[in-house]
Order: sequence, then structure tokens, then C-alpha cells
Amino acid sequence: MSKIILVSGSSGMIGKALCTKLEADGFEVRKLKRSSTALGANEFFWNPETSEFDILAIENVDYVVHLAGEPIAQHWNEKSKKAISDSRILGTRLLVESLKLAESKAKFISSSGINFYGAQVGLNEAGEDLQIDRADGFLSEVCHEWESEAQSLEGLGNSVVYLRTGVVLNKYGGALARMLPAFKFGFGGVVGSGKQWMSWIELDDLVRIILWSIHSNYSGPLNAVAPSPIQNRDFVKVLGRVLKRPTVFPLPAFLVDILFGTMGRETVLADIGVLPRVLENSGFEWNCPTAESALKKALNYDR
Repeated sequence: MSKIILVSGSSGMIGKALCTKLEADGFEVRKLKRSSTALGANEFFWNPETSEFDILAIENVDYVVHLAGEPIAQHWNEKSKKAISDSRILGTRLLVESLKLAESKAKFISSSGINFYGAQVGLNEAGEDLQIDRADGFLSEVCHEWESEAQSLEGLGNSVVYLRTGVVLNKYGGALARMLPAFKFGFGGVVGSGKQWMSWIELDDLVRIILWSIHSNYSGPLNAVAPSPIQNRDFVKVLGRVLKRPTVFPLPAFLVDILFGTMGRETVLADIGVLPRVLENSGFEWNCPTAESALKKALNYDR
């Protein structure tokens, strides 16, 4: 009998790739949708803003993978920041309350981010054991509140994984997709000082990490990143080499601040180099352990 898994955010870049793999592996995949019209097979309506949820979505469910959230890469103002925060916190709260109401013991894999550790961590080798006394910045605050919403499930006996994801490398979405046009035309370059660390993950490896979290007995925070964080200046060199394009047009920090404000400081200027100690200790093997292998795969240059 196939296992039943419920996925939020199934229409996003990560969600689409995950659902395709889950279905290929024989899971019965149920998807949460924000529109109540034209729902297909195994699609269920929910609305975190109004606390509406079709309780049939979690009937006999074995796993829940919660990926839904408002895009980070947009102009930040009070309205957009509220949307970013609410989409994650209210969504998690609604799922958790629904699981409690149904007395479900489903394993809960909740998306989070390496921003949990703050925007200026530097290179830190502690992995998931890195101790953070308090949130540092807007995205860090969101991640802390996001994770806290799921913690109450642990007291009820549910296994909970907090998926702290790094920069996802894929040409169809995320940071790489936004960078590609400039780099392809030879206008790419170092951002800020170039010394800031970046923890990243190739999309297919991220899907494999989520599958690992489903099949393993692990519960707790999980750094969903590759084992080789890279500084911006080196990442830029590798991307230019893969694309066979020059990378001589820097983007100074002051210009990032003018163009993007706080969003830029907490994303493209963020200095977050964390390691996936839990995955390393488990023997997990990345298909793309280096930035070069990941970029070649992401850009279909690995043939």
C-alpha cells in the first residue's frame, strides 16, 4: 500500500520537482491549493489567511511537506513583509492545528531557511548545533517564528524536521534565474566585498534531501545545503567559467543598498556559510557537492 503525503507549495519550483519525484516513487501525493475552483484529483483547498482547510486532505496521511511561502525576492515594505511573514507563519499554524484536530501522527517536514542563523554568520562549522540566542534581522525573525509554530507537534509525538534551506541553484527559478541574464551578457561580477559566504544546494539534491528526511528517523533542524559553502567572489568566477563569460562588472554594496534596501542586505549581501553536519554524519552523498558541478547541472552544461 502506497504512503500518503501532503504537500503545500506544490506549484513552486521546489514543490513541482518534489511532487514529480514522489509520484515516480509510488507515493500518493496530495496537494494543497489556494483556489477552490477546478480542483483536480488529490487536490484540496486551504487558505491560511482565513483559516480555511479541507480536513479530508490529512485523512490517513503519513507525511506532510510544507513548502508554501510568499517570494522573498521582491521590494520590501510593510505590506510585502507582512505577506512574507504571514504566508509562512499562518500557513504553518493552520497545518499544525489541522493535524492536531485530526489527531494525526504524520511526520511534518517544515520548510525554513539558513537565515535562521542571521545574516552575518560568516563561515561556521558547527552545523545544526550552532547556537543562536536571538533572531538577527527580518528573515531570521521569520524563520524563528516559522519553526516555533511547528514545535508544538513534537510534544504530541509527531516527528518534525525543520528544513533550513540554502540558496537553491536552478535556472528556472530562485537567485540563479535572476542572475543569469546579466551574466550571460557579460555584465556579471562580484557583489559587495565578495567575501560573504553562501550556502547553496542544487535543486535535485534538495529533493533528495527532502526524501531523506521522509524516510529517515531523524527529527530536528536540518541544514539543507551542500557540504562546500563558497564565497561570492569564487561563486562569480565559477559561474563565469561555466557560462564562458567575463565577470568584470562589480555591484558595490552601496548600490545594492540603494537598489534593494534591507532585502539586499539580508539576501545578496548576507554572509551565511553553514555546514550540513546531520547529513554528513548520516552518510548522505550529494550528486553535486561543488558549486561547479551544481552550476553545470543547473544550467544543463554537464553533458
